[in-house]
Amino acid sequence: MKQNQKMKRVKKRNSWDYFNDWVIFLFVLLLPTQFGKHFFFPFSYISGVRVDYLSPTLYATDILALILILLNIKVVLKTLYSKFYILLFCILILNILFSLSPPISFYWLLKTIELVSVAIIFSKRKLDHKKILIGFLIGAVFIFGLSLMQYVNKHALQGIFYFFGERALVLSTPGVAKASLVGSEFLRPYATFSHPNSMAGFYLLLYFFILAHKPFSRFLLVKHALLLLSTLLIFFSFSKIAILALLLLNSVYFLKKDALRGCRPCVIARILTLFVISLIFVQANTDPLTLEKRLELLRNATDIVILFPIIGTGIGAYLIAQKDFISKFPLFFNQPVHNIFFLYAAQLGIMGGGTAAILMLKNGGWRIKKYAYVLCAVVITGFFDHYWLTLQQNMILLAVVGGMLKLL
Repeated sequence: MKQNQKMKRVKKRNSWDYFNDWVIFLFVLLLPTQFGKHFFFPFSYISGVRVDYLSPTLYATDILALILILLNIKVVLKTLYSKFYILLFCILILNILFSLSPPISFYWLLKTIELVSVAIIFSKRKLDHKKILIGFLIGAVFIFGLSLMQYVNKHALQGIFYFFGERALVLSTPGVAKASLVGSEFLRPYATFSHPNSMAGFYLLLYFFILAHKPFSRFLLVKHALLLLSTLLIFFSFSKIAILALLLLNSVYFLKKDALRGCRPCVIARILTLFVISLIFVQANTDPLTLEKRLELLRNATDIVILFPIIGTGIGAYLIAQKDFISKFPLFFNQPVHNIFFLYAAQLGIMGGGTAAILMLKNGGWRIKKYAYVLCAVVITGFFDHYWLTLQQNMILLAVVGGMLKLL
């Protein structure tokens, strides 16, 4: 009798884990999507113009993340109930109290709790690595197919793709990302992302995560297919920073591998091939004013850090502070600074942000060297863009990767 009851409990627990695994698979599969509902409140407008960055948004992936948190609530609460996380959240609560927009900062506190919880789940659970790899691969196939169709048609497709987060874009859309190569102008593929650069960063991080995470090496066919698709999507985004980061980090990786295996002709061939392909895509003409725009935002960020040195503007409230600055680029101005380090310092302040950074380094910094390529992919792109701290797909991928590599 007791043995039968024990078997039933085991069967129930295994069924629960099986369901949990499939929710994780669906979550990973939908990571590249951004279908969601924006909620625009009075604090979501600047000079009468509504700004997405200031609007609380509920994405499909947020709902799946909430389901995952509820399924794993015990392990999440147990991990959060530690000195490290309590101190971290105390800093964020203090940040909200002095925020330029407490409601939007409160929303970003909830977002931070969501991301940390996702990282905890992927860190603590026993994962089916093959299923996760297949989820990433199916998503990459979908994004590549959609990107190719957008490139050929020179506009977004909409229809059913709207429900995956594709935005209605054409070449004449103000501020749209476009490029020209050999005299032909075209839309830089967005797929389901907010910007081609965001897509490039997403697949750059995924590329080096797949390359560095040893459990994936058991599934070589799926692994190499995903590496190939990630490479193609990085090139296809025409993001020069991501392409150069891919070239630089891969060159270092291959040279290090050569030191271990001694196949110099193989390494030279790989690097030269990657260099030639990179050169073709980097030659495309994109926004000629991009450097000037980014420098203006960087100057603004420097002034904002000086104005709010202790506790910052409040998480998510950076644009509230920036609205008082004069800009030569009105269509570009409601954008955060394109540098995650300045954005972080501006929103959390030097004291608050510095304390939080020290806490995080003490908690997981010892693992950073082990996954240097992953870290470098984020740092290099983060020096020239903001999506790791602002855009849904990039932030959740960062949480998943950080969790699986146990960096939090």
